[in-house]
Amino acid sequence: MRPKKSDKYDEERERICERILKILELNEDGEFILYNLDTNEEKQQRILDMKEEIQKCFDVCDLGFFRPSYEAKKPYMTIVRSILRKQGYVVKSKDIMFKIEEGLFRRSKVYKIFNNK
Repeated sequence: MRPKKSDKYDEERERICERILKILELNEDGEFILYNLDTNEEKQQRILDMKEEIQKCFDVCDLGFFRPSYEAKKPYMTIVRSILRKQGYVVKSKDIMFKIEEGLFRRSKVYKIFNNK
């Protein structure tokens, strides 16, 4: 019987998670603001470019992003949430309003990531 990807690529899976967390640039509380990711195309592309590596190390049959007919407004966030949750991280979000510049406020989400291992 062929070994499961979860058993075979454990170290690689954790390295992928570490790379994702590094791209997100979490603050000292383990949080990032979605608006900062939405406005940074370079970070989005770095996450999307990990697709082949993720397919090699993760069982992706149950992840919507990897289905041929999948469409999403923010596929990079789908990858972040799915992969981190598969590795045992807890991803929580809450709505926030923050000031971009004088008189201009933006609504977004802040995501907090916990390592539940």
